[in-house]
Amino acid sequence: MAKPSYIPSLDGLRAVSIALVFLSHVGFGHVVPGGFGVTIFFFLSGYLITTLMTREWDQHGSIAMRAFYLRRIVRLSPPILFVLLVSALLVWAGWAEGRLDIRTISSQIFFYYNYFSLYAPDPATVNGLGILWSLAVEEHFYLIWPTLFILLVNTRFEIRYLLVLLMAVVVWRAIRVFGLGTDEWTIYISTDTRLDSLLYGCLLAMLTWRGHADRLFGPSLPVRLVWLGGAVVALLVCLSIRDETFRSIPRYSLQGLALMPIFHYAVTQPSDLWFRPLNWAPLRKIGQWSFTIYLIHYVIIEALIYSGFAALGDWTLVVTSAALSAAFAAATYRWLEKPFHPLRRRLTGH
Repeated sequence: MAKPSYIPSLDGLRAVSIALVFLSHVGFGHVVPGGFGVTIFFFLSGYLITTLMTREWDQHGSIAMRAFYLRRIVRLSPPILFVLLVSALLVWAGWAEGRLDIRTISSQIFFYYNYFSLYAPDPATVNGLGILWSLAVEEHFYLIWPTLFILLVNTRFEIRYLLVLLMAVVVWRAIRVFGLGTDEWTIYISTDTRLDSLLYGCLLAMLTWRGHADRLFGPSLPVRLVWLGGAVVALLVCLSIRDETFRSIPRYSLQGLALMPIFHYAVTQPSDLWFRPLNWAPLRKIGQWSFTIYLIHYVIIEALIYSGFAALGDWTLVVTSAALSAAFAAATYRWLEKPFHPLRRRLTGH
């Protein structure tokens, strides 16, 4: 029997992630860790896609690669192209600042903007679209993960090899920092140095699939409190240490490890007091819209600032940009994304 497709708490975690990113961009970046919000998105993506792949493997004994990539195209392309079009129109109308460069737009459409923004001469874009680097990281992961998943599963030692891969990414970050002198920003947005933020989500999904997660984390309340307390302490340590070497090398590993028990309990114990809000209808709705909110919110913030709206006060900017971002995302979901849902469901490949 197929397992239910809905996974508790994930939409709420998406809402928390987008809230962190939004608040950091709207003027609270000195107190709100927007980068950690992106890391949560990465972890969630790895966890969700691997969970779905394990279910497909259990049901069919294979992964339909063509259908996998078609689903990604159908899921991502409509809102991305629409946001790029709206951003261009805002610049042409004089309501937003930035330059329209076909090279940059191509890198954003075809998901290599993270490296393009680092190494291309004068990578101009519309103010607010710089966040599209993170989509490039995710799509690079999606390019390799289905094949890697099949190879790992066929070895019967997938968790062991996945741990080796996670350690290899940390070693590579250290080589880039100490051996190549790579700066913190380059480490932050490069696929080769951020891949493990998604792989920790994959690891949790693999552990759950093989029945190890329940044994590792345990269902009893005292055990849950110990794991969650340790996770919170680890995250606070990551946020408090400002040393560039720490932030470039072990930070993402510690965050990934800390998110594992949090996600496990959020999914398996959604009625716990601290996870219950993640399943409230308003947060679930925001989580449903989170992808488009992520795409458009910074463009809206920058456009409002450019038009002088920020002069009305910080909280006016916060409320207005939040309302416009949510309204844009709701409309996009209703009239652009939702019509493609039946097609995505038909793309099973089996």
